[in-house]
Amino acid sequence: MKGWTLFPHLVVRTTGFPFERLEGLRCPEAAASARKLWAEQRELEALKASGPRLRRPPPAVLAALKAGRPVAVEGLESPEFFSAYNVHAQAAQEAAATFEAAFTRESARVEEALAALRTEPRFLEAVASSSPPVARDLIAGREGARLKRQVASYLQRLCAKNETMSFFGPINYGRVESDAPSGVTVRWSGPELLVGRNTFAASWLVLGLVRAIAADPEVAPWLVLRLKSFASLPPSKGAAPRPASMEELLPRLVEAVDGTRPLSALREALGVEWPLLLETVGFGLRRNLFTHQLEVPAASHHPLEELAERLAGLPGPAARGHLHELEGLLRLMARYGAADAAAKMALNEEMAKRARERWSVAPQAPATTSAEGHNFYQDRLPMREECGGDLRLTLGGERARELTRRLEPALGLMGEAALRTREAARSAVAALMGARTVPFWKVVAAYGERPLPYDTTVASALAAAITDPAAPCVELDPAVLPTPRADVALPIVTSIDLLVGASDVEAWSRGDYELVVGDVHDTALVWGWALQFHEERRRVESEMVRALGALRRPMPFVTVLASRRTGLLPSEFPGPVVELGGVSARASAWRLPFDDLQVESDGRTARLVSTRLGSEVCLYNGEMESLVQTAFALPRVRPLRVSLGAHTPRLVLGGAVIQREQWKLETSDGEALLACKDDRARLRTAVAIWARRGLPDHVFAKFPGERKPVLMDVRSPALLRVFVNLLEQKGEVMLSEMRPSPEQLWLGAKGGRHTAELRCCFLWGTESRE
Repeated sequence: MKGWTLFPHLVVRTTGFPFERLEGLRCPEAAASARKLWAEQRELEALKASGPRLRRPPPAVLAALKAGRPVAVEGLESPEFFSAYNVHAQAAQEAAATFEAAFTRESARVEEALAALRTEPRFLEAVASSSPPVARDLIAGREGARLKRQVASYLQRLCAKNETMSFFGPINYGRVESDAPSGVTVRWSGPELLVGRNTFAASWLVLGLVRAIAADPEVAPWLVLRLKSFASLPPSKGAAPRPASMEELLPRLVEAVDGTRPLSALREALGVEWPLLLETVGFGLRRNLFTHQLEVPAASHHPLEELAERLAGLPGPAARGHLHELEGLLRLMARYGAADAAAKMALNEEMAKRARERWSVAPQAPATTSAEGHNFYQDRLPMREECGGDLRLTLGGERARELTRRLEPALGLMGEAALRTREAARSAVAALMGARTVPFWKVVAAYGERPLPYDTTVASALAAAITDPAAPCVELDPAVLPTPRADVALPIVTSIDLLVGASDVEAWSRGDYELVVGDVHDTALVWGWALQFHEERRRVESEMVRALGALRRPMPFVTVLASRRTGLLPSEFPGPVVELGGVSARASAWRLPFDDLQVESDGRTARLVSTRLGSEVCLYNGEMESLVQTAFALPRVRPLRVSLGAHTPRLVLGGAVIQREQWKLETSDGEALLACKDDRARLRTAVAIWARRGLPDHVFAKFPGERKPVLMDVRSPALLRVFVNLLEQKGEVMLSEMRPSPEQLWLGAKGGRHTAELRCCFLWGTESRE
């Protein structure tokens, strides 16, 4: 699958805290002593297993052997054996003594570092932006093992994970210029200088406000409904001239809605009373049959401001009252960015109080939270912010061109796996349906939760190509891997988070670097909200539209707009749009009703068609992992995943690391860690496990049910507490090397090194102009 192109603009994600802050939680001397102790004890066990059999050994000798102490050799048989044994026994005793002294000294310093974090303004602000309960405990000076774990857990995320959230996950930008001189240039003032801070109202808050204001009896008469997801409903049987129930009124209301008349006019035309009409309208809005002029587009960057603008056009004192209250919320939002931790929490509390008391709007309980009681991705607070940094990266010449060249083999295999999974999904839907045509919405309702038949042939081929499973790293031979097809009608769009490992920018610039594939996404993410701080946002978005437009398009590609549930805005790409949950942001969108889409099946394969367009259509992707979405969307690129069980080498293909080296923690090792009673025992046990398995000091731990992995430094008692606490709850864990390693963190500032990643958009299937 040749011919991949890289969109020339990049999003650069960095951390707001240097990696050195996390290294302050290490006990390096104690860990080194523990490793030395383990090595000496292993030698002692080997010597005891291979040594001569002693006849009637004295009790003192047995006690020394059992305890691993040196043995007095006077009068013993085979004293030469004990000469080697005593060397290692003495070394083990010295290592144990060194460990005890170092652990006492270094763990006290770690506790001091954790205590200092509790009063550091930037750290407290980061925690307050994510989990006010934890921040309140810290500010109040509360103690306890759980709170210490939370502090360590937050610090590892702030120093090691590239978030897109607030000042600790700022958004930066880059550009590739293939025709420029080869090299890498970086301009950055450091993490503390921001070019902008944007505060947003949470999705649940905006949605709740729209519903509450629209339901106000004095506002509702001015609502102008238009049909949204469905074009029509079948008329109810025996509908009376004057509808007496919601079931009778709903079909007539659907028929009467024309996008021009307010509810007051529709009520007169239908001859119904307000209570029944409002009940029916509310039902239709909840079922996405209608929308109205107050509903904010799903992709709006400033939804609360837009709601206020829309409300400003309605007459009457009730609308003025709601608008006045919204202005109060907007004033709270205007103060949020400059506020410290305590003020941020107070502003969020005041925002939540006003929404609850004035409009009865409150957040839903989070679906999942981490074991430490927080989740960076849960849109629970009324306000959140995104910040822009001033980092600007330029890749020129060969450094720009080789990004695509190195990634092309992996992109081809991911594209081939995506095509095979899509074909299998279409066959699976066809087998479930049989030979018939069914409305798409019914297919979604019936089969949306069915398991997805992922292609395993590409991953199996990768596993078979691993020549030495015990090796730490294996370079795969493309000649023994599947050949991606070239005759594909549909284009492929993917965004990949690339990580560069280099000692510094200069090393990267001269070509001394490593490329690592991080997260893989199925859509164009250099777009919309990600460009909010870009100096030339309009131009970049226009370039992306043209890049998408240049892709081969054998049929219309459809955007299905779902409701906005989190801080991540849904994308609205060129072409028809179905307003399933959210509404279009375009002034004159090319809209299709949801019930216009039909699935045609012959029992072997299926296709999605639009009755109005008279054509097969294809859906854009949007990070929706389901059978039906996969069957009828563009081929969805997923990361290549290979597991050989206990250990899988690092896999290199075409000059890029496509999978880091990984290990599955053995059950016995997990039980040994859980049996430890304190930090001292955990550190010794963990170091011994790491040494025996050949693990690097830094690994990421991926636990079942946790969205993001946790960074673990085996030399850190504080991070070991976080790790063991999660292990106790989850029962198992997969470990993978930190790569780029700490020595490969090329991005530096005054405070130290930072992790960083390049979010790149790759496209395949651009129409040839020859």
